[in-house]
Amino acid sequence: MTPKFLDTTLRDGEQTPGIVLKVEDKVEIAKAIDKLCVDFMEIGSAIASEGEREAIKSISNEKKKGNIHAQLLSFARIKKEDINYALNCGVDGIFLVAPTSDIHIKDKLNTTRENVKNAIIECVEFCKDNNLVVDLCCEDGTRTDINFLKEILKIAIELKVDRFTVADTIGTATIEKIAEIFRELKGVAKDKISLGVHCHDDFGMATINTVVAVRNGADVVDVTVNGLGERAGNAAIEEVAAALKFLYNYDVNINFKEILKVSKFVEKITGIGVARNKAIVGENAFTHGAGIHVDGILKNPATYEAINPEIFGAERKFVLGKLMGRKTVQNVLKEMNINVNEKQFKEIFEKLQFMADKGTRLTNFDVKQVANNVLNLSEKRSIILDELVAVSGNKFTPFASLKLMIDKKEIRSAGVGNGPVDAAINAIKNAAKDIPFEFLEYHVDAISGGSDAGVQVEIKLRSKGKTISARGIGTDIVLASVEAFLNGLNLIVE
Repeated sequence: MTPKFLDTTLRDGEQTPGIVLKVEDKVEIAKAIDKLCVDFMEIGSAIASEGEREAIKSISNEKKKGNIHAQLLSFARIKKEDINYALNCGVDGIFLVAPTSDIHIKDKLNTTRENVKNAIIECVEFCKDNNLVVDLCCEDGTRTDINFLKEILKIAIELKVDRFTVADTIGTATIEKIAEIFRELKGVAKDKISLGVHCHDDFGMATINTVVAVRNGADVVDVTVNGLGERAGNAAIEEVAAALKFLYNYDVNINFKEILKVSKFVEKITGIGVARNKAIVGENAFTHGAGIHVDGILKNPATYEAINPEIFGAERKFVLGKLMGRKTVQNVLKEMNINVNEKQFKEIFEKLQFMADKGTRLTNFDVKQVANNVLNLSEKRSIILDELVAVSGNKFTPFASLKLMIDKKEIRSAGVGNGPVDAAINAIKNAAKDIPFEFLEYHVDAISGGSDAGVQVEIKLRSKGKTISARGIGTDIVLASVEAFLNGLNLIVE
């Protein structure tokens, strides 16, 4: 069996507190998610607002142009008004949500089970009369009386509903409960209707509950990119897809190579950061720091990696720190083509350990400087900052101009950005356009308090398959950022 994927990043994911997406944002995210080869996409709630309807229409138009291939759905309550709005947006179908637990029926809707059933029948028939695909989702389904769930499922089969989904709306279901529900429902559904599962992560169970549902009869999984969603979020597509394929050996049609790229794109557009230790897509997912681990990885990656990071478009990284081993430093020196004897290496290693013990977050640039000091080598910088002007204000676009000396040749450049730091970095990018690199990460910390505080800027660049880290320090955040960036570029060109 090949599980199918319904991505709800643009509906349930957008309900993440703090996310506000413009029409163009939703269109671009939809196109990105489609590259993952999901089968269905819930792209919004047409009843919500005029802006939401515009976004849904725009995404539907992208499908008509051939830029999106997934089946497109709009959320709707069990109200014909909701469905009508969706119908006018050009979607393929409706994600029809019906509250089915007694607490939702009585306390939220102030109605009865019978009225809910009648509303479901009326809405499904209306959808079918208008040639809409129907995914009937039982809201709070895991807290619904199983006999009532079966009753609704039988109605869904009679009405030729395309999919019957059970939602663990507040994330309280255990794996035993999920297994029991889907075994019972599968006995009724047989091959007459598809079964879907929609899990929330309030207790950190969304991924495993989704996998357990598939193991017990579900054939469609509802997911979001990066696990976005209400409260603690939804089941994450990257986790569910990886677990099903690599742990349980299901055929999964997700394009794993695009997962990290889409994750970072969604992170950037939504402004919701991915935890560094997040499975599959977190910054630390394939990063190794402890000396014992690095030693094992260098001998055989399978010693400390369950899966090759390249599968997800990621890369293996080693970081420097107080727990680093000799192999970590040796590997960094090798990548920078720095040759040392055993005595010199011992001195370099001890100096770096001392810095790490004092709380310094070590970068490749630190290794380079320490090595130069031990080897009595003068620092050679191919790229030198000669002049920099950065301007920002509330009445005009932030702007920066600079003069660099690159291999003793004067290069002048300018750039604009979201702020003076962004503008200055864009100016450097323009000046160094002939140097192949990718800007991966920017991080800033205040070293002291007050408005005159010093700052420490750390950046990461990638060039020719290698990740380079560098630092800049100063009381001016623009100059510190430029220093860090140029330190990184100098490591690349050397």
